[in-house]
Amino acid sequence: MSVARTPSPDRVTPHEFEERLVSLCLQSGVRGLPRKKRDRHIIFKSVTLTFDKTKEYTESSVNQMLQTWLSEVGRSLDLDHVRLRRHLVDAEFLGRSKDGSRYWVAVFSRNQVPFDSEVESIDVYSLVQQRREANARPPDGARRRRLGGPDTDR
Repeated sequence: MSVARTPSPDRVTPHEFEERLVSLCLQSGVRGLPRKKRDRHIIFKSVTLTFDKTKEYTESSVNQMLQTWLSEVGRSLDLDHVRLRRHLVDAEFLGRSKDGSRYWVAVFSRNQVPFDSEVESIDVYSLVQQRREANARPPDGARRRRLGGPDTDR
């Protein structure tokens, strides 16, 4: 007999993760990182989802991955890859060797907001791209009016 697991109210669910990430990354005028810890951690988690958790990275490869994330997902955040890397290490989403030559995804930290395990399977690049494309398309009624369809006021 299996028992349905009720999500803990403090855990970030996949639905909340997707909705908040899209909202934070697609709204214009956002300056830097959000003030709320939960929103910052959703941003940080979305970055680390683009890394391989079993691999160690050099600083230059981390920088390249962060630049890609910023250009593909976090365009509106007004943040550079160096500051983002520092925030990820400070918030314990990335680990760093003492000499700064190696980085890895921190699998667990007591300081992180907890996430449902299903969040791990979210493709943040596809998610944000799909929402960006959906937002760029005009609503059906607006398209019909522009094309002279039945919604046209005469």
